Amino acid sequence: MPPSPPEHFHEALTGWFTPPVRRRALLLTALSFVVPWLLGAWIKLGQQPGLHNDAERQQLLVDYMVTGAILFCLSMVLTWLIGTWILAVMKGRQLLGDDFPEETHRPSPADDRVRRG
Repeated sequence: MPPSPPEHFHEALTGWFTPPVRRRALLLTALSFVVPWLLGAWIKLGQQPGLHNDAERQQLLVDYMVTGAILFCLSMVLTWLIGTWILAVMKGRQLLGDDFPEETHRPSPADDRVRRG
């Protein structure tokens, strides 16, 4: 039987995906689809056969640009999620504790400088 991975390994894979991150990822994914599609639909309103020389071709061009914009936005959301995961793994688990008593009263090295008045 292979050894089981350490418990913090499972936490590193799933612990970073907190509810606020989930909500933000869902919102950004939805906006990645909706905003380019609405913008493309608005642009295509002005490309009618009587008002534009080659309206069908221009509408197809707008469809391609909308598809590219959607893929670009989704790749940015994926990049943000990967960055969030890397940051969570690099920081590790957060352990909060009290400061050492001698640390709170130690003067800063910057206090040794000559003060100019």
